[in-house]
Amino acid sequence: MSENPLDPILAIQSMLAPALGISAVGLLLLGLNNRYSIIINRIRLLNEERRKYLRYLQQHDSLEYADNIRFMSVTNQSNELLIRSRLVRNAILSLQSAIALFVLASVTIGVNLFVAAPAMKIIPLWIFVLAMVGVFLGVIYAAREVYRSYRIVLLEAKADD
Repeated sequence: MSENPLDPILAIQSMLAPALGISAVGLLLLGLNNRYSIIINRIRLLNEERRKYLRYLQQHDSLEYADNIRFMSVTNQSNELLIRSRLVRNAILSLQSAIALFVLASVTIGVNLFVAAPAMKIIPLWIFVLAMVGVFLGVIYAAREVYRSYRIVLLEAKADD
């Protein structure tokens, strides 16, 4: 036991401090999961369209000009969407790791209330800092994905010209 008497209210406040991080990251994850689902559905739709063109090419020698342009656009968009889905996946995994680290930080704060070892006092801080690094990486991946999404819109717009 530590030398100070255990104050239950202070203990609860200390353990719940990382919960603010969990709430904030949860909101970010909500939007990213929705975006990830939309990207995956779009990839499936484009792949189905691409398969139709490939079936047509098996029966005929070539595509008409407009169909060929669309086929190339679908292929390019699919490739870009795969990169984009990888970025969103990485953002989600980084943020989920941050949540796990925030929970672990709360647990280690609780353990510190009962363990007087000086070496244990710094562990919650390092775990919290790692959680914040996870949040930062998640935000970086999400920002790169947003930048990538604009490129995909440009691909589609150019194909329609």
